[in-house]
Amino acid sequence: MRPEDWPDDAQVGTASVGKVGMWIFLLTDALMFAGFLLAYGILRGEQAASVNGELIEYWRCSAELMAQGVDCFAPEPVLGINFTAALTFLLICSSVSMVMAYAACVEKDRAGTLKWLGLTILGGALFLCGQYDEYFGLIFSHGLINEGLIFGQSTYATTFYLITSFHGCHVLTGVIYLSVMWVRVWMGKYDDGNYDHIEILGLFWHFVDLIWILVFTLVYLVPIE
Repeated sequence: MRPEDWPDDAQVGTASVGKVGMWIFLLTDALMFAGFLLAYGILRGEQAASVNGELIEYWRCSAELMAQGVDCFAPEPVLGINFTAALTFLLICSSVSMVMAYAACVEKDRAGTLKWLGLTILGGALFLCGQYDEYFGLIFSHGLINEGLIFGQSTYATTFYLITSFHGCHVLTGVIYLSVMWVRVWMGKYDDGNYDHIEILGLFWHFVDLIWILVFTLVYLVPIE
């Protein structure tokens, strides 16, 4: 067989530096989340061990607290799956509005871009309010902390707060990022149809939403016991 040239690909070399940089960042960020979720799974898989013939549930109490004689095996609150499912749906809807914002920017529709970006910001902000309510109690609950799920008291509590708050920081970053881009759109920065920055923003926001679906499935939907 004679060697043949590779066919031309219209997509080769078209990605901007910013888009490539965002993909690299998302890859490294995905590895961080993978590490957290993997550790969560390992700790749950080794939640019990036999010490001197006695079954010790490390998942419900840290080794340090047990060594101090602290009774931390009191029933911990059950996670509110229905409420968090509503927050998950809200975050998914914000991904849809992000797609609509990108489409409007491509069509050079400033008003439409502002509207859909604004709805995406609203969705992210409401998600953060819901997470605050879940932790501390605001409107819909008394708060997991007030009900006895204390960071550091058990492996279960510590991993829950570590993973969900780490994701919450991403949502907060995304809301700030969205707000800055909303101002730039309002100033007419993308009226010429240069939608690359909006597309990069969309990559980050969709990543945040996708990661939450994984977190919600593993942390909330998989039974503890």
